[in-house]
Amino acid sequence: MADDTIGASYPATVPAALAETLERLDLREGLLRELQCYPEEAGAILVETAEHLLHEGERDRGLRLLEALRDHPPTPEDSQYALIEIARDLREQGRGAESERMVEGLLRAGGLHPGPAGLLADLFEGDGDPVRALHCYNVAARELLERPGGSLAGACVFDLGPLVGRARLRGEAGLEPDLHDLAALEAARRFWSERQGEGWPPQGGGA
Repeated sequence: MADDTIGASYPATVPAALAETLERLDLREGLLRELQCYPEEAGAILVETAEHLLHEGERDRGLRLLEALRDHPPTPEDSQYALIEIARDLREQGRGAESERMVEGLLRAGGLHPGPAGLLADLFEGDGDPVRALHCYNVAARELLERPGGSLAGACVFDLGPLVGRARLRGEAGLEPDLHDLAALEAARRFWSERQGEGWPPQGGGA
């Protein structure tokens, strides 16, 4: 690790085994400083670092970082994010069966966190798998669904993100919209109208 101005001291949010991997990988200068400045964001910072390595052609280092993050995460949620990114990389390498087994294992294990669930929902929807996408949107929107649907009226679309995807898929499945759907769809319409000056959804579909 090449940042002598800080010294080799990782924040407490970085487990020792994960810190050892970071040292061995000799990652970009300034990463240690960033981790120390934003210790509660350690997992997100390291996932982003791994994605950068993968996109820059340093696949081995990127996967080693993701595997370490999966096995020694700052939080359980970070482990799930890392696992999903590993599965995504496997699919891009033409190893779809391995990727699917990894994702299915995560779903069967239970305890899926809202953030990773939202990421999986997007992936499943892109794959044309509305059943699993809707399941994941429900998990991603768990806290919002615990609130009365009427209390969400007038909320910003950015605060209702997973509910918008949930409402869209429920509508496509022919389900009667509930109050949560109505709040999400109204927020999406308002957002679109303010920026495009026309109704939502636009012609051709999509949110």
